[in-house]
Amino acid sequence: MNPTDSTATETKTQALAEAAHTESAEVTHSDPAEAAAGLRIERIGKAFRRPKGGTQQILADVSFEVGAGEFVAIIGPSGSGKSTLLRILAGLERPEHGQVSLAGEPIREPSRHLGMVFQQHVLLPWLSAKGNVLFALEAAGTGTSTADEREALADEWLDRVGLSPAADLRPHQLSGGMAQRVGIARAFALNSEVLLLDEPLGALDALTRYSLQQQLLALSEREKRTFVLVTHDVDEALLLADRILVLSHGPAATIQSELDVPFARPRDREDIEADPAFLDLRRELHHALSAES
Repeated sequence: MNPTDSTATETKTQALAEAAHTESAEVTHSDPAEAAAGLRIERIGKAFRRPKGGTQQILADVSFEVGAGEFVAIIGPSGSGKSTLLRILAGLERPEHGQVSLAGEPIREPSRHLGMVFQQHVLLPWLSAKGNVLFALEAAGTGTSTADEREALADEWLDRVGLSPAADLRPHQLSGGMAQRVGIARAFALNSEVLLLDEPLGALDALTRYSLQQQLLALSEREKRTFVLVTHDVDEALLLADRILVLSHGPAATIQSELDVPFARPRDREDIEADPAFLDLRRELHHALSAES
């Protein structure tokens, strides 16, 4: 396989993972309500082999639950294993020990019940924005039985993220924020019960990130799905989440603290940021992040 073919294959594989599609998914609920019971993470441990021998423990004894319809954010210092943990939740990596389950069923491979949006957009470069959403719907092969239904669903979600005018543009013609919105539209269009968000806004400029945070807040409140967000942005976590988990410093990171976010929904950003509790919570989270494990 030449390098071009290899890159195309890797991009396609990542796109399918982001779309949460696999023909051999471990979680096979026929009724979406069955998959709405939430995620359970039990004593997860993960280590990587060092290039010169030995292993480096990344995660140790990580346990928590995410209830159906809950929005949980995971924050932690750089190198604490946040993205690795999310990939384990998605079934993209296996832990050394412990288990992740959805509605009581173990997750060992990617599943259509678990959608994922990565730090960088994973779009197929030869397809338009709409084509990327359609590709995921066709690959998943669930929920929309006709081409017309898939077309309508792709159009609907591109419209919801404000990309209808850019539906025919290819990835190289899109800004970073627009490309990430295509990825978000694709994940939502697949109707996965759980959406895993791996710092999807982290690489964007401040103004674009602010705008997409607002869009993600509106979508999450309207859709009432289950969300797990990895972020390094404390304010983003306070805006979006119902509960925030703080990972300790690595190596061998674990959950060192947990914070309930008290702001009622629907949320208004200006009201939240003007609330004295917001500053107190932000201070508490920054202190937790800077504390040595």
